[in-house]
Amino acid sequence: MTIEEIFKEGCNTLFQYNIENPSLNTGFILEEVTGIKRLSLPLYYSSELNNKQLSLIRELLFRRANNEPLQYILGYTEFYGYKIKVNPNVLIPRPETEFLIETIHQRIHSPKRVIDIGTGSGAIAIVLKKLFAEAEVVAVDVSPQALKVAEANALLNEVDVKFVQANIYSEKLGNFDLIVSNPPYVTEEEYSELPYEVREFEPKLALVGTESGLYFYRKILELSPFILNKKGSIFFEIGETQAHDIKKIAQQQNYNNIETIKDLAGRDRISIIKS
Repeated sequence: MTIEEIFKEGCNTLFQYNIENPSLNTGFILEEVTGIKRLSLPLYYSSELNNKQLSLIRELLFRRANNEPLQYILGYTEFYGYKIKVNPNVLIPRPETEFLIETIHQRIHSPKRVIDIGTGSGAIAIVLKKLFAEAEVVAVDVSPQALKVAEANALLNEVDVKFVQANIYSEKLGNFDLIVSNPPYVTEEEYSELPYEVREFEPKLALVGTESGLYFYRKILELSPFILNKKGSIFFEIGETQAHDIKKIAQQQNYNNIETIKDLAGRDRISIIKS
């Protein structure tokens, strides 16, 4: 069977299973198996595939047809221009979090110490280390499985990040100029309405926060007066309905310099809190 024939077969299969962008998904799967860049595949349409390649392509197509995220099937995604390994122990980094990174890059200059709380795949910490090469970057997560992925990503992207297994913070870590977190902020009600492939495959622990999604924001803000340096900043990715409540929690900790940033869709997406 040729590349063109299996490409058409894959597109038809995914279309029948109502997978969005069947040609895009099929192209990435073919690239993964053949090593031919997705956009160059038409140049090789007449090339024959061996039985091992065909079997693997069909196996991956079957997984995608069953709504397993393409990123988990491939084992990686791209985040802010960097390759990030992912598996079901970590959330797949999303464009909203790239927006968080971009906002930090625009607003913050030369922090000496940075902490990423709830690092997951390590994507945020790794990119911040790329952007602030002179900074010491610490990344915390409660999940040892997630930290294993994060450490592999730091190695892959050739950055030196200190990873710590802890629930929010370890007393030995000291103080920071920049606290960043994209914590679990989805409510149980919102979780029940998420797409099937998110609920079925991505870790619920990394998505859902108690107290209407506000638990981790409150915990970090209660901790922050003890670990945030003078003139330091906190950057949160937030749910679109949470800005008002996060502002109230921050004010309870005597913060007055609080700003909410909307994303490109006009939704509240980032809270910036300065000491």
